[in-house]
Amino acid sequence: MISVTAGTNCDYSVISNAPDWLIVNAGNPGSGNGLVNFTIQPNSGVARTGTINIGGTILTVNQLGTNAAPSVNRVLDFDGDGRTDYSAIQNSGDAMIWHNYRSAGGYAPISFGSFTDDVAIPNDYDGDGKTDVAVWRSSNGTFYVLRSSNNTLQAFQFGQAGDNPNISQDFDGDGKADYAVTRAVNGNLIWYIFGSNSGFRTLQFGIGSDKPLRGDFDGDGKADYAVYRPSNASPANTFFIRKSSNNEEIGVTFGSSATDKIVPADYDGDGKTDIAVWRSTNGVWYYLKSSNGGFTAVQFGTSGDLPTPGDYDGDGKTDFAVWRLNASANEAGTFFVQNSLNGFSAFGWGNAQMKIPANSILGQ
Repeated sequence: MISVTAGTNCDYSVISNAPDWLIVNAGNPGSGNGLVNFTIQPNSGVARTGTINIGGTILTVNQLGTNAAPSVNRVLDFDGDGRTDYSAIQNSGDAMIWHNYRSAGGYAPISFGSFTDDVAIPNDYDGDGKTDVAVWRSSNGTFYVLRSSNNTLQAFQFGQAGDNPNISQDFDGDGKADYAVTRAVNGNLIWYIFGSNSGFRTLQFGIGSDKPLRGDFDGDGKADYAVYRPSNASPANTFFIRKSSNNEEIGVTFGSSATDKIVPADYDGDGKTDIAVWRSTNGVWYYLKSSNGGFTAVQFGTSGDLPTPGDYDGDGKTDFAVWRLNASANEAGTFFVQNSLNGFSAFGWGNAQMKIPANSILGQ
């Protein structure tokens, strides 16, 4: 309960931005001195944040959950504060200069990797809750990781030229991203994984032309095998997922590879990756909520943008976000974010000559 002090006949409203769990029971609308009564529902999921706006004064409520935010669903959180950070990679004489602007730690440039030979694969490989700067070198099939826990280099040879390392994530649920690549072999897609806890394994899942995807679609804290089949294969434009919790395989036809970027992520904050696409022709995000199966369409962005989804406000829900280049190659592009908690924001970062990891890790 909150006591409000206001002048006589001073009217005000009391609005919760999360009415499904942060519930205003009494005091809205209010006038003059009064009391606001609210209830906070139990939280069996990940930590969450809500606000109550009392006549322009904001009360912030932070509630822990019984489940930690799944490491599989974290994206580019270099300082470990639970929020996606802004990152752009510059080519400086073939050296990768990572320009990372951390939401809690500020600007931190790092020189790491080869711009022409390496694939940027940042993730939390040491399990300290912070994204590590990391690359996979195509010429020798080696992962290079700069561990945030102790600032040491780890090199691990895994894969060969032509492999796709973008699906490196936590397959064994120990909180550490695992080294992984996919390879097209005789028309099939073969997954090679070296788990930090479970060791080596391999599996055929998908066909050679499928697009391998990141994600924890069943919410068990382990990455699942998942692919998107494009329009030139059959069945066309279909998500195929093999759940790690029970090995159930599902197929969902959704979107079109002719117009859509494939952007699965946890948009409803239930700890499960949602099936999602971003349509490049109209800037609309289409997704299926794993929490209730509901279809949602949200317009955010425009043709020419790069989709860069992430949890920029740290509320456990993936936010709609795009990066838009500047007409001048050397001028800063802009991240536009529709925060699920705090609304719209814009941040100038990176330029047309740089790689944008929030987009490149999607493997578009």
